[in-house]
Amino acid sequence: MLVSAVCGYFSAASFGQLRVFTDWLALAFMLSVTISGLGMFWGFHLRKDIFQYTHYPVRFNRITRKIYFFRHNGPGGVVVVPWGSPFAFFHIGRGGQDPNLRDLRCHLLDRNRQVQQTFTIGHFWDHDQDIREQWALICRYMQEGPETCFDDPLDRVITLSTLPTFRNHWMLVCLMMGTNLFPFRHNLLFPFYGALTLSRWLTFKTCRSPVFPPEIEAECAIAPDDPFALPEPRFMAEFASDPAIYERARKRYLEKIMWR
Repeated sequence: MLVSAVCGYFSAASFGQLRVFTDWLALAFMLSVTISGLGMFWGFHLRKDIFQYTHYPVRFNRITRKIYFFRHNGPGGVVVVPWGSPFAFFHIGRGGQDPNLRDLRCHLLDRNRQVQQTFTIGHFWDHDQDIREQWALICRYMQEGPETCFDDPLDRVITLSTLPTFRNHWMLVCLMMGTNLFPFRHNLLFPFYGALTLSRWLTFKTCRSPVFPPEIEAECAIAPDDPFALPEPRFMAEFASDPAIYERARKRYLEKIMWR
């Protein structure tokens, strides 16, 4: 009887230890799966969005005949290339996640014609012709001057705003979701639009604003009396409240649809 009791005690103790061991093993497995999943999500998505910069500006200076590509704040954070350099190759690029989206890109090549760096210029679009129009504007500005950049005085308007305000985030979400859903933004789709706007706002809160070095700011300073300087909007489409500007923008949009 005593021997049986002792054997039973040790068997129960061993079983208990084994169960504790299996529980810890299962917990370690779940933690490793969770950490791996979070690491993959960070690597493929969050790493490129949070704790970055609100935007990566590119400056074209027709006086100094230079292009300034922003990379980061601090020493060596701006790449300067002469306009017309044979080592700067501009082309239409396509999105990695959505190939229907296009943007204007610049490959910087070395003397062996190998790509060293790539920069995106401006906003993305959904048609090649929009990129060609953007490139034509840049070429006109750099080669002929700002007085030849616009076909109509009412076209001399900056539409988008880089200010990371809640209003701008809301308006950009509405724009990116498409005009077909626009009538439902304040009712049926408001929770969805609101969630996207909030997530975008929170993401931008983790990002820094780009700052060009003082010497580049001095080189690119706009004269106070420059007649071709365009006012920057506080929010997207601020100047579209002018009926004439809105009508001109609508006309240009209809012209684009015709040649697509």
